[in-house]
Parts: sequence; structure tokens; C-alpha cells
Amino acid sequence: MSFLLFGWVLMPDHSHLLIKPEPAESTSRFMQELKKRTAQSLSALSANRHIPWCGTMLAQLRLPPTVHADSRFRVWQHRYYPFGVYSEKKKLGKLDYMHHNPVKQGLVSSPDKWPWSSFRFHYQNDSSILSMDRVG
Repeated sequence: MSFLLFGWVLMPDHSHLLIKPEPAESTSRFMQELKKRTAQSLSALSANRHIPWCGTMLAQLRLPPTVHADSRFRVWQHRYYPFGVYSEKKKLGKLDYMHHNPVKQGLVSSPDKWPWSSFRFHYQNDSSILSMDRVG
């Protein structure tokens, strides 16, 4: 299963991805596989909770017992909400929204100051963190 990655932003309490599964009809299957692999990673973190960074990661993902009796951790929402982005103008608008999210949250003064996003790739031609697919 493959996909095009157009943008990403990692925030302290959530993340944004702008992707296009290939073929587009495989979106549900793609999300199912992504969530499955995330669960496997959580299991590996749990098995290695004695390693300090693993324990720290688990603590940040831990749910209070009142939220969900069957789960101890959550990375994803119960459902994903795909948003159809069918034009280049919409893609650029979504990228702009995503890249400005750290600014709106008061974490940085401008998007280029947030190191955990695709901003540098798109606007400064910096692929040192991650090379991706270009919009357009």
C-alpha cells in the first residue's frame, strides 16, 4: 500500500497529515493499517516501559480510567474524518492551516520556527528531516 505525503505537523497533543493513499479508494484500508501499526508500536513501548523514554511516551498517551474502560492509551480518534482535497488551492489552504497551527497555539511566533512540520520542505526547500511529495 502506498501514499503521497504532502504535509505533516506534530503538535504536543495532536498531529496533522495531508496524505493521498494510492489508489485513493484504499483510504479506509490505509487508515486501518496505520492504526494497526500504531497499536503495535504502543505494544513495543509498553514492553519496554523500563527504558526512560518509553515510559515517558506511554505516560503522555495514557487515558484516565474514566475515559475508556477498555483502553489505556490513545493516539487516534475513534474514527478518522477524511476531508476531500480535490484542488491544488485546497491543498495549499490545508497546508497553510496545518503549518500555522503551532502559531495559533502560541508555541512559536511563525511557522518556520516550529521544527516538527513540513513547512521547511515546502517553503525553504529543506528536505533534511523528510523528503515528501510536492503540491502542484
